[in-house]
Amino acid sequence: MLRIWRMVAAAALVAALQTDGHSQNAQTPLGAATLNDTKSNNPFTAELGVFIETVLRSWKVPGLSIAVIDGDDVFTEGFGFASFPDTAATPETLYYVGSNSKAHTAAALAQLIDSRAAPELLRGWNTPISSIIRDDFILQDEWATAHVTLDDAVSHRTGLPGHDVSWHREINGTATTLRDVVRNLRNLPMNLEPRVEWHYCNLMYVSLSHVIETVTGKWLGDVLRELIWDPLGMKTTYMDLQDAKKAPVDLAKSYLWVEEDQKYKEMPFFDAVTASGAGGIISTVVDFAKWVQCLVHETAPFSKAAHRDIRTPRFNVQPGPDDIALYGLGWMRTTFHGAVAYWHDGSTRTYGSLVYWFPDLKYGVVVFANGARTSNYAEEIIVQKIMADKLEVPDSDREDVDKKYRQVEEKMERDLKNATEILFPNRARNPQPPTVSVGALEGVYRSQGHGTFRLFEERHPHHANKTALVANRPELLFDHQLRLEHASGDYWTIYAEQADGADNVYFFAGQFEIGVDGKVAGLKIDFHSRGMHEGTVLFSKIE
Repeated sequence: MLRIWRMVAAAALVAALQTDGHSQNAQTPLGAATLNDTKSNNPFTAELGVFIETVLRSWKVPGLSIAVIDGDDVFTEGFGFASFPDTAATPETLYYVGSNSKAHTAAALAQLIDSRAAPELLRGWNTPISSIIRDDFILQDEWATAHVTLDDAVSHRTGLPGHDVSWHREINGTATTLRDVVRNLRNLPMNLEPRVEWHYCNLMYVSLSHVIETVTGKWLGDVLRELIWDPLGMKTTYMDLQDAKKAPVDLAKSYLWVEEDQKYKEMPFFDAVTASGAGGIISTVVDFAKWVQCLVHETAPFSKAAHRDIRTPRFNVQPGPDDIALYGLGWMRTTFHGAVAYWHDGSTRTYGSLVYWFPDLKYGVVVFANGARTSNYAEEIIVQKIMADKLEVPDSDREDVDKKYRQVEEKMERDLKNATEILFPNRARNPQPPTVSVGALEGVYRSQGHGTFRLFEERHPHHANKTALVANRPELLFDHQLRLEHASGDYWTIYAEQADGADNVYFFAGQFEIGVDGKVAGLKIDFHSRGMHEGTVLFSKIE
């Protein structure tokens, strides 16, 4: 997401190197030192600065940049490091924004629909996607193929789950295109009818990116620059890593805190082009402030109809009596202490972003950070305080966001330790041996939708006296290693760990299929993501 800005809070950034008893890479920097407290609506008080620095140290986030939009004013600050050893994070620092790209993709499509310039879009949001990219957009359900619309895709109600583990960055050494990714949808299980339940699906925003490129005949990055970025003066916003590297401002590097080594590890850059309109934008909080001001004030370059589209919720995310959470054009719509708010977070697993905006208050907050795994936690803690301060929410009514996310981390750690018991609660007290030897399980496995991997035995990464069956998946956008540990019989616990450690470890149930000839026929994996079942996928053994 982007936002417009007209005024920067006076802030002289100090690149203060602080030693915390570890190596230089373990230093946790302070934020901007000179804070202008003369304006009553400037949120960057000394107290807030100390709070932010404490959160960054606690959650091991090296650097963070913030913009606060308050009517016609925009206040910005940078805290910590854009890169070690001494490049400070500033409001002009570039970060990946992850899924905060989606609102740009959706808004561009809204503008194209309202312009009526593309004949393929004359039916508006009710246009079936297959009517535009007929040969490419095929789902496993025939009715869904014919009837899933732009509106369904933009609001995550197509019935197709996430399937991020099928998202290839390259195939056989060749970079994938949007068309390649969309054409693979036909090979992915659908576990719901369309318009029944909300399933967050990055691949549907890849499909929308392909739609935009098809109807305009242009690369999506050029379309967004033409329709949004240039009109708003967003001069340092990109959808190509190489362009971002050539920018006149610093591109933040991402770092993962390694507890065993007590230092930060630099992480690789994310493939922005492959992520496209689902998560490929690289920008600054200065530029994104221009986007938010455009949204809260409903200004050009968008028409009134496009602004109305952007604010219109499409689907109920979590039906229930406790609260209302709706989803529209790349935005969640909810309330925050009685005030209507639109928000979205974004993550490439190495960078994080968070954007909130309040249409009635003409107010918004944008935060980008470069801590692998933990940026989104830190951002939410900080943003909730800034917003609660703005709304003068009593301390007694404020949620302890830090505590909430500590509990989330603790639960994930507990679940990981008990993965086999969670997946196989009824397994035999004395686990049965596999039908075939571990050596017979080694080989090449292939699924039409999820690709090919080689399974082999190697020393266990966490237990010196054990081995494990592993498969490396470097060709995926979110590259990871599968590690299989025996549960009982032909059932195995499968751990998926990102190769660079930038994400949590996920686990799935696996079962080897043995043919009537006694040989291994394949491996079935029961995929889950975001608390939802994605389907059981068979990887046939081909070698």
